[in-house]
Amino acid sequence: MRLSLDANGVSKVIFALLLLLFFIIGSVFSYVYTMGFYAPSEFRLPDKPVLTIESVEFDNQDTSFFKVTLLNPSYSQSSLNITRIETRTPDDNRIHVITITEPIIPYILNRGERQTFQARWNWANYTGIKLPYSDQPVEIRVFLQDRRGEIAEIKRPSMSLAITDLAFNSSISVNHFNVTVRNPESSETYVNMSAISVGEVILPPSSVTPSLPLALNPGDTPAQFQCLFDWTSIQGENVTVRITTFQGYIAESTRTLPEPVTLYISQIVFNATVSTGHFNITVFNAANSSTYVDINRITVAVDGGTAVNISQWAPYLSRLEKNASILIMCTWDWSSYAGKSSTAEITVYTSQGFITREEASIP
Repeated sequence: MRLSLDANGVSKVIFALLLLLFFIIGSVFSYVYTMGFYAPSEFRLPDKPVLTIESVEFDNQDTSFFKVTLLNPSYSQSSLNITRIETRTPDDNRIHVITITEPIIPYILNRGERQTFQARWNWANYTGIKLPYSDQPVEIRVFLQDRRGEIAEIKRPSMSLAITDLAFNSSISVNHFNVTVRNPESSETYVNMSAISVGEVILPPSSVTPSLPLALNPGDTPAQFQCLFDWTSIQGENVTVRITTFQGYIAESTRTLPEPVTLYISQIVFNATVSTGHFNITVFNAANSSTYVDINRITVAVDGGTAVNISQWAPYLSRLEKNASILIMCTWDWSSYAGKSSTAEITVYTSQGFITREEASIP
């Protein structure tokens, strides 16, 4: 009786195992059938080699290049001949062909190979400094020998270094100007300002206060520079002041400078019948001058000799408005030059940096 019950229990276990085995086998056959139906269209391999742009990197501390990593997948049909890399900037819709890469192109990218290219391109002008910055990404384009290509879009680093104030004030001085530079909080990195230039002239470091180089972090108090530079010869002209940085970023601002000052000595009088201890000059500031002037120095040089400061004149430290003249009596003993047909050169200086000179014969 016990033997019969045990045999019955074993047969049920075997039956259950057989059912489980048949279920597994059925599932496998069902999967194979299904994949056999769908796989040809779902997992079709490409007929031509495939290029993939895996990554693009901009280093916000060096704007002279970017890196692009390319992959030729293992399932690709053959190697790839990389012939060109270019960018398209949305701000001005320009195409920039990259001519210098490391490694150089053309480049054969074998199946299963991954290669990072360093592409030389100055992208500093496309960070919001010179053009209105937009959130549209830059297009990185890579082309093959058969003219097929791959495009990747990437957001550029944001850098908004800017000249916020540029002051050329001829009523103060034509020998210096002031410039204020700001690196706003929206910028993604600090900069090291390295040089200031006016047009094509790079100012020597000794003429800039505070001295350069100078670091400026995002959100820092704007940097204010006083730059020693004689801009007399470019009065009334458009001039561009440029701030350059070690990182390659550039901030520029263009201004129209104040109109020139027309200052001249209209008359010089040596009168021996009155006195050989002084002479008179008349100085005129024209109506079209851009500012008043303050006369702060007068010199005289005889026959090309060394100029001598006139220690006394009246009225002293004279302000001369536009469209006005002033008569100045200069105390100087010229008796030793009388009757010798000598020529005196009179030079008038102003605190603003304007200078005028004129010659006259000593009777």
